[in-house]
Amino acid sequence: MNIVFSFIYALYVTFLYVNPFSLDAPYETAEYFASYDRQVDSWENTELFESLGVDLDLNMERIIHYAPLQTFYTDVTIEDELFDGYSSMMVEEPIQGDVIHVEWNAPIPDVTDKIVVLPMTDVSLEARDDAYHLDHYGEVLNDEAANRYLTKLKEAGAAGYLISPHEEASDEFGFVYVSAWLRFDGTGIGIDAAEALTDGQLVTIEPYETEMPYTEFVQTGTTDEEVIVMARLDSSGYGDHALIGLGGASILYQVIQAMDDVETDATIRYVFLNGYGEGYEASTHYLGMLEERGMTPRTVMLLDLIGTGDTDRFVKTHGMKSYPFMDTSSFEDVEVRSLGVSILDEYRQAGIDVVSLNDSLTANQDVFTEDDTIDRLSDEAMLEHVDWLVEWLTTQ
Repeated sequence: MNIVFSFIYALYVTFLYVNPFSLDAPYETAEYFASYDRQVDSWENTELFESLGVDLDLNMERIIHYAPLQTFYTDVTIEDELFDGYSSMMVEEPIQGDVIHVEWNAPIPDVTDKIVVLPMTDVSLEARDDAYHLDHYGEVLNDEAANRYLTKLKEAGAAGYLISPHEEASDEFGFVYVSAWLRFDGTGIGIDAAEALTDGQLVTIEPYETEMPYTEFVQTGTTDEEVIVMARLDSSGYGDHALIGLGGASILYQVIQAMDDVETDATIRYVFLNGYGEGYEASTHYLGMLEERGMTPRTVMLLDLIGTGDTDRFVKTHGMKSYPFMDTSSFEDVEVRSLGVSILDEYRQAGIDVVSLNDSLTANQDVFTEDDTIDRLSDEAMLEHVDWLVEWLTTQ
């Protein structure tokens, strides 16, 4: 990219951010993303990703990918009749056994290889809005008594469990807030399935799989090299998931508009990841497609905990490694920190240079808690990140 063009483009970008008829601000984009239910198995999530960028007048190629997705829903077959189920923890493998009804804390009968049917507890009913939150000491809140009894059932050889609806919420799925550490699978069922169950029937519980969309924009370069910039627009939950799901994605949404029609040597791929919590589902699927193409990108940058502006911009790399592309002027004042466990691990193991961009040292403590809200984002900081990314990408 020649110096004159870079200077002219910098003036153009500056004009965009003072022109009232120009692009929306990143914070407004974040508010838009936050208005959607981004639970990966919801119709709203599908609508968001399948419509992402449709209203933008971009010359970039826009691609919708579909990653296989294992959901929290289940198929429950009682003898030959099929019912829907829903689990608080994902059922990963099919479970099969004969039905036996048991009451909580009752002496445990012979449950070897059986499916144990239990009613939804009062604690699980009352904790529907607060379960899995962190308490003052950082401990995850769940139905502890139910966990202890389910552990005993597992130790007694039970194959799995079914939770019938609570009598005060008979129109909902039965549900029990189990610990993520309890590797004993089961699912909640509706009232129709619960009423169809009798002891001795053969029941099969199977995970329900579907597809999950995520969105890519491709800016074609003049060489065969590729650079990938990713952001996670993952599931919503308590809080708005602003620190993982909104900040980076909102910044990236502004970047694709600012970079459209900018000539670069490398092809730049902008990927809006979808998924549960960390976005592993989409990132793993995308890596698989890269490997099928036999493509090793020059680098993959993940916009990680970004948009708060509570510290200076910094990057994380494995072992605090510095890559050749970090010798450019864009990285002169950017500190390098150590990268922990990340969705980038799979890319690094595939031989790809990976880096995450961050601007918060405290956000890790607040992700997936009630403090993880859109109010944490700073429009000023986000605009600065857009400018920084545009400056870096124009040299690729």
